[in-house]
Amino acid sequence: MNTLLNLRSATLAMLALSTLGIADAARANSLFSQMEVDQNRYAIVASPYAGGTLHQLLILKQISNARQCWSDANGGTTINPLLLDFDFTDICGRATDSNGYSVRVGGEDLNWRYSFRVVRRNNELQLLAAPTVDRNAPELLIGRTRGLTQGFGKFFLEPGWKLTERSYQGASVGHIYLTNDQSLASLNNAALASRPVSTPRPTTPVVQTSVVQPPVYNPVTPVVTVNPAPVVTQPRPAVQPPRTQPNQPRRTFWQRIWRR
Repeated sequence: MNTLLNLRSATLAMLALSTLGIADAARANSLFSQMEVDQNRYAIVASPYAGGTLHQLLILKQISNARQCWSDANGGTTINPLLLDFDFTDICGRATDSNGYSVRVGGEDLNWRYSFRVVRRNNELQLLAAPTVDRNAPELLIGRTRGLTQGFGKFFLEPGWKLTERSYQGASVGHIYLTNDQSLASLNNAALASRPVSTPRPTTPVVQTSVVQPPVYNPVTPVVTVNPAPVVTQPRPAVQPPRTQPNQPRRTFWQRIWRR
């Protein structure tokens, strides 16, 4: 009965918190605290979708010992969620989205300021807390699977990270925190320091050289020059002047007739 009352009160507090501004929400957030839990009763899982090409965060909880909720191969990369094979009501719990889990750092619930991402990187699946407000802030590495799988993968938490539960007036409200007791500024500095430094590639100096183009052979038909035959100029014969006869007296008509 007390648990149900606490849940109702926590729900009303969350509704009030969602209607406040960021500054007031931070003050209202102090209504909740974190509760330590048995880490062995939880499994942090990379749940596959899109044919195993993508994964998302799934958190399982062993509520009672009536049946086992999951199995893993001696702490290996893969995990088998057994609760899919039976009615797990009051036996197993599961959180599949931001309604069931969030990031808590340095005693502060980061709520909407960080979201969870599962990425393939360095031959493994990595669980990241990605900033949604300050895009210049680095991602926080929370866990890794230590290998690749297209099925369900088991996350191993990085040093300093643990699971806790949200509590209201000393009672759990069922919401799960991925928790680190360090401050956000300290985690950001560590994340920035661990980023690989990109070394610029050495550039080869460009030597300007003059390129001598080889002569281009253009085969053409040789031109044969034929010397024309010499022109022989024949001397023109001198024009003989017409012979002139001595002036003779003009004959009369009767003289010309009788002369015939």
